[in-house]
Amino acid sequence: MDFPVIVTAIFGSFVIFGGVMGYVKAASKASLIAGSITGGLLLLSAVLIANGIVAGAILGLVVSLLLIGQFGPSLLKKFKVMPNLLVVILGIITVGTLAFSLFK
Repeated sequence: MDFPVIVTAIFGSFVIFGGVMGYVKAASKASLIAGSITGGLLLLSAVLIANGIVAGAILGLVVSLLLIGQFGPSLLKKFKVMPNLLVVILGIITVGTLAFSLFK
């Protein structure tokens, strides 16, 4: 299995899990919905990449950048490891991996 597929699938799974945890801990339906949608798109991206479809890498890049854009500013305001720091770090790793796979 390709490294970009694994990285993207791990990030997608983490985002879904984070959305569920946001719902369980804070009864946040927004966290559940946003986490499910973005995590699902990342998992779809991983499947597309595994099947050799370039649009999967582009989808993964766009979703990862959106997540970094959402969680990055709140990380700068309040330094919270969960979920802000983890989403930003995993997002950066995913973006780097996908960008490298697109341009190799």
